[in-house]
Amino acid sequence: MSAPSPKYLCPHCQKASRLPEPTPKEGKFQLTCAHCAEKVVLNFVDYQFEIVQILSNPKVEEKQSFQSFKIPVPSISDSIKDSFSTKSRSEKSKPFFEKRVVWEKEPKKETPKFNANPMRLSRRISNSKKNPSSFSYLRVAFTITSIVLFLFIISFSYFVAGVLATKKEVPVYLETLSKNIPTKILDRNGQVVSEIFQKRTSTLRLQDYPEDMISILLNIEDQKFFFHGGIDYSAIFRAFFKNIVNLSYKQGASTITQQLARIILDDRRKSLNRKWREAQLAFALESVLTKEQILETYMNHVYLGHGAFGFGEGIKFYFQKNPMELSKEEMVLLASLPSAPNKYSPLKNPEDSYTRVRAILNMFRNRGIYPNLDRDKFVSLYHNLSTRSPNETVFGSRHDIAPYVTEHVRAVLSSLEGEKNIYESGGYTVETTLDRNAQEVIGPIVRDYLSKNKRSGKIQKKRVRLKAESPLDLAFRQKMEEVSLLNEMVWNPDQLEGDKDQSVIQAAIVGIQPNTGQVLFLHGGDEFNSLNQFNRATQMKRQTGSSIKAVLYASAIDSGSIHAGMRILDAPLYYRGGGGKEWAPENLGGSFDGEISLRTALVKSKNTAAVQVAERLGSSGIEKYFTKFFFPNEAEKKNRYRGDLSLALGTLEISPLEMASAFTSFVNQGNIKRPYLIQRIKNAKGIVLYEVGASDEFKLKLPEERQVIRPDTAEVMISLLRDSGRASGVRNGGYAGDLIGKTGTTNDYKDAWFVGARPDISLAVWIGYDNPKFGMGTSGLGGALAAPLWGEILATIDKKSILPKTQFSLPVYAKPYKICTLTGKQASPSCPSTQELYLSDYPPEGPCTEDHKSNASDHKDLMKGLY
Repeated sequence: MSAPSPKYLCPHCQKASRLPEPTPKEGKFQLTCAHCAEKVVLNFVDYQFEIVQILSNPKVEEKQSFQSFKIPVPSISDSIKDSFSTKSRSEKSKPFFEKRVVWEKEPKKETPKFNANPMRLSRRISNSKKNPSSFSYLRVAFTITSIVLFLFIISFSYFVAGVLATKKEVPVYLETLSKNIPTKILDRNGQVVSEIFQKRTSTLRLQDYPEDMISILLNIEDQKFFFHGGIDYSAIFRAFFKNIVNLSYKQGASTITQQLARIILDDRRKSLNRKWREAQLAFALESVLTKEQILETYMNHVYLGHGAFGFGEGIKFYFQKNPMELSKEEMVLLASLPSAPNKYSPLKNPEDSYTRVRAILNMFRNRGIYPNLDRDKFVSLYHNLSTRSPNETVFGSRHDIAPYVTEHVRAVLSSLEGEKNIYESGGYTVETTLDRNAQEVIGPIVRDYLSKNKRSGKIQKKRVRLKAESPLDLAFRQKMEEVSLLNEMVWNPDQLEGDKDQSVIQAAIVGIQPNTGQVLFLHGGDEFNSLNQFNRATQMKRQTGSSIKAVLYASAIDSGSIHAGMRILDAPLYYRGGGGKEWAPENLGGSFDGEISLRTALVKSKNTAAVQVAERLGSSGIEKYFTKFFFPNEAEKKNRYRGDLSLALGTLEISPLEMASAFTSFVNQGNIKRPYLIQRIKNAKGIVLYEVGASDEFKLKLPEERQVIRPDTAEVMISLLRDSGRASGVRNGGYAGDLIGKTGTTNDYKDAWFVGARPDISLAVWIGYDNPKFGMGTSGLGGALAAPLWGEILATIDKKSILPKTQFSLPVYAKPYKICTLTGKQASPSCPSTQELYLSDYPPEGPCTEDHKSNASDHKDLMKGLY
């Protein structure tokens, strides 16, 4: 044992200090006082020392040949500084006994009396000689421990700082999860009509899932979810030792919070940095969200394979069910997927999937939970799934009952959001006026109807024009180019006649609620795809044929130019215009009936009568009323309106939406509400971006509401158009109810129309080819093709009680009169009579004074002489 370290009394400050251990046996050393930093030279002889020189002048130090040391004051910071110093500095800071230098021997001197006990000092030196490096090892161990502790403190501080910083970013991270969430298009009752998405992500609430679904998931993925703070340390150690024992990766230890952090970061690299960020985000999520919010977010975004993100989408894809309809076996199968959705896909790898399920069942049995799970039901599940393609995805199974509506909504959303990508933004809720049940039946009805009529030969494809393009052709070409640009598709005019979609028979259907203008259902044409995005119901404008006569007759009656009881002569007409142009309007079929009632002329759709009605109304009257019905906007009127008499036969190009809207005036007291389909659009945060009101959704350039005819005129037109509707051919489609309507057929049978209405709905039907160079053959009449389809649609809607059906009310504004059927004047007691409605300020001519018995034969001979 070495002697204890002797005390040193500083000659400068008179303060005592203990010399460092071990004490040297002999030699000269320079010492610096730990209190006043003054220096002296000590001479050691046999562990005893004496002061041989007091140093005050720095130059003296340079002349001496002895080593210096300083009385140490140990601290953690000194150790840390020592550990990070350079090699040369490290040499200077070593204990003084390791820096001993060889000096010349000097005569021994007497040891001062105040020196320490030499025996104790001797024992210390003796121990030092036995183990000279023991102190060095302890000092190294202390230094390493200090460094590790320091690094831990620094790392922990950095980690905590990162968690605090990440905590502020959690709302931003959660907002990114709303990207690519499907935009839902809802009908008037809140039912989903279709979705817009590039990625299918669930949006269910936690309470939408069965409790067993949540329990099974937690037992598989994170049994201690409600007890840890984001990281399950026991699971980490357990997984670590299991993987070490097996010398491979056998078990993971990520909590659901960590898995959600991984989903948010979207980083699959195997790196310490990713794990570090993942852990920070997990702690941040736990500090910001409740456990229920974390679990709900995870269940809505975890990937379950085949393009399905979230359990809501997984349930629909794998089982086509609602969450509450799931069996426990189906729940287990779904909950087995998050760890490796592709590997354990029951469609791609049923054997691996079943192995995973069996392992889960064994785990449940060991825990004593869910003992009644039936293995035979699992076998049945896999058998049912085996019939499906392993390459099937949520995109392939997408079912859109209203693709043309979806495209219309997409265009409106894009216009609202400008440069923003609506797919990435996602999560929009679009509330529409559609009735999902009605919309759902339209597509199948139209497809079956057109297919049946093509097979029977009623619909043919006939080339009807070989000459240079007409204005209609040019208008069609221009419109197709506009739509192509709008829908970001390429349209090649050289492929017009050979392209499949241009040669396929098309149908456009649009139904409007008359008293609101709300679009109830809409069908834009044949199957919607990248080459067929032209919405014929709203974007197409075609000649209307005789269906426009309802508007013409209403205009003339409203102006007082004609009345319901008048007689009109159905005979050949001939017009010679300027420049030698000649025009002779003909009736369909080429027959003429002589003098007939206005009602009969409308029912039989007499062209000669319509031209005479237009003449009575006059060009200014025609322009006035057609402006109110279709072209309130001056620029639109200048672009589309032509004021010649051929207008009476339907030569103006009007869209099905515009025609259905025009007919609402007859069942809405002469008032037209601007049609609209979108009621409200909200973004993922619930902020309203769009609401119906001042917006002209379909770019019709129409006011929100306009009165086009008087209420009594509307009642007169209901009376006239009831007969026209009943005689149209709707009965051949199975419809037996009340209606008003008018057929329309254009030259060469290119367009077949029927526009009809009831108090609860106004419906326009158009059938034809996109390319106006083709007609449908002689059977392509409005009454033979369009009217039966109209009847089939309404018959189906009524049979399924989809729309609340209302009846026509009795006239309130128009006045009934008995009219002589031979003269059109107010009937006398001797006249053959019928009842007609008249405007309150335009009563019938009369009374009739003719003797019909004596004039009957003369009248018949006169009619014969006309032909």
